[in-house]
Amino acid sequence: MRLTDEERDMLVALQMEKAETFLRQADEMFTMKYWDIAANRYYYACFHAAQALLIKNGLSAKTHAGTISSFGIHFVKTGKIELHLGSFLSRMEQLRQKGDYNSVLTVTEDDISTMKAPAKAFVEAIKKILESDY
Repeated sequence: MRLTDEERDMLVALQMEKAETFLRQADEMFTMKYWDIAANRYYYACFHAAQALLIKNGLSAKTHAGTISSFGIHFVKTGKIELHLGSFLSRMEQLRQKGDYNSVLTVTEDDISTMKAPAKAFVEAIKKILESDY
């Protein structure tokens, strides 16, 4: 399905709104010491920001792995997004899976403490790219 520019812009805005909402929720879960849920929300904040960037550029993916791969190919490898932020998305997705699916290992405060600032930087970097209309 092809989108009009107006529809694409609306979807991008909705994805970024969700990213910002999930960042706030993640901070709340962090404060409440719900590490698994905080990991989930930080990841999804980044995921929705990445989705916004893909949509803005006429790209799409049907899976999380597809989104991460497409993001890497089109934005990290081209230098539009810093390499450390690209690899961060993959690490964050692994941490989310650990928290969501692993009943033996759980996300710890140390795990999530190192992800909090980069998650915010990731969303902010994408916001700046979207605003610049490169």
